[in-house]
Amino acid sequence: MSSPTSAAVHLILTTELVPALRAVVDELGGDAPDSLVHARPTTVAAVHPTNSAAAIVHHLCGVLTSWGAACLGGEQITRDRESEFDYDGPVLPELDRLAALADRLPAWSAAACERGTLADPTGTAFPVERARAAGTLTMEWVLAHILHDVATHLGHLEVTRDVLMTDRTR
Repeated sequence: MSSPTSAAVHLILTTELVPALRAVVDELGGDAPDSLVHARPTTVAAVHPTNSAAAIVHHLCGVLTSWGAACLGGEQITRDRESEFDYDGPVLPELDRLAALADRLPAWSAAACERGTLADPTGTAFPVERARAAGTLTMEWVLAHILHDVATHLGHLEVTRDVLMTDRTR
């Protein structure tokens, strides 16, 4: 059985955040030939490099896989976090993948409850062992972290859209 927190996070992801991500990607043109989903507001070599919309969505799939499938679900996964930001493939299948991953959150949470422990997330920059030693790495924290990451990156995606659409109209 998954927790009430898991149910709430699942609901927010599936009814608010993933649809909002999809709407922004649609505004940028989705996978159409003239789409802006692979454009970056600044270049990789810039003082403050930015990510493309497609890379942000792909990275969020990595976030849910690492923290959801691996940490909560206990699944063995492979993740190369740094390469997520170089993603240049189609974005719509990644949005579908993200939605499917979000739908798995209750089952992953139930698996963590059943095991009574959390596995290590894969390919994360977060100091897991320090948090585990301090007792702060809990299922509720992981769920909040997932929600925080997706919401933060939605904001990044919205700013990316605003900059790219402004540049296009100039």
